[in-house]
Amino acid sequence: MKLIYIFIILLAASSGNAEKLSSSINIVQPLNKTRYIGEHCTLVIDTNFKLADKIVITQENNITTTIDIKAGKDTYCKTIKLQPAQNSVYVHSYKDGKLVDKDERDFYFLSELFEGVDEDDAVDYELRYYHTDEKEQKCKSCHNMTSNVPTNGKVFEDVKQTTCYECHSGMLDTKNTHAPAANWLCLDCHNGEVGGYNMVDASATKYLAPDPISKTCGTCHDTVDDWQLNKYGHGPVDNGRCERCHNPHGSENEFFLRKPVWDLCTTCHLEKAKGMHVIPAIGFGSRTKSGGHPTRDRKDPSRPGRDLYCSSCHNPHGSNGTKLLRMKGSFAFGVCQRCHPK
Repeated sequence: MKLIYIFIILLAASSGNAEKLSSSINIVQPLNKTRYIGEHCTLVIDTNFKLADKIVITQENNITTTIDIKAGKDTYCKTIKLQPAQNSVYVHSYKDGKLVDKDERDFYFLSELFEGVDEDDAVDYELRYYHTDEKEQKCKSCHNMTSNVPTNGKVFEDVKQTTCYECHSGMLDTKNTHAPAANWLCLDCHNGEVGGYNMVDASATKYLAPDPISKTCGTCHDTVDDWQLNKYGHGPVDNGRCERCHNPHGSENEFFLRKPVWDLCTTCHLEKAKGMHVIPAIGFGSRTKSGGHPTRDRKDPSRPGRDLYCSSCHNPHGSNGTKLLRMKGSFAFGVCQRCHPK
């Protein structure tokens, strides 16, 4: 009787292994419960062309991506854009229009700039990096994993020549693209070094970028060092964390900002979110009422063709004027003369 029982257990185990081996899809990377500090995630999916002819990736925002499976190819990569906070991503395989298999992953895009994001909710999600020698072994059958990014100021005449382009081109599908990213000078920033804020990630990947990043930014933007000399500084600038407001790859917004100016400023300065400045202004009511100077929905008289918003009066990189005002002279009213000369 005991021998029969053992045989049943072994049979069940072998059946389980057979089921796994015949699975038509397997998400190799990223692992479940991965945390992201950027909005892009690249899925690496193993499949079996004999068992499936199509892969469909579905996100909670109803965005779907379809991959047609080719005979003889068993690994596919696809970069998707994550939404702020928690993301559930579902991968289904089909054969002749019928569902064959499914897999899923749970990710967290942690960015303090967006509503619904809570660092406490992300505590069970781990920040992981892909570009290690061990993980890159999976890619070498299809991709050249040796970086050929140019150095010494040279650029590709055809950016598609860079080995980074094939996998990461989707990151630059934006209205405005930052010059180093547009020219695929990836190693100018992703130099493998660390800074005071990411020391724990040293050697985690060959393409780390130092945090704080301002010293790297300053190699091209010579005004960065000057901002540190301002009498009044802005927190992100003082801490050297340019990427908190700017996306170093590109953005749909001007100046590569992660949000439109007014929305970005009021993410931290919530008290200004009513759209009216807290300081009373002639003709706009008083502090005791709901008035004050408008901060949007008007044209900027000092900058023809542009809208009025926070940076019309305040310099987000720092100022020698109180409250980061773009002052002329030693009086705060100097900033008013930019629009009100009389």
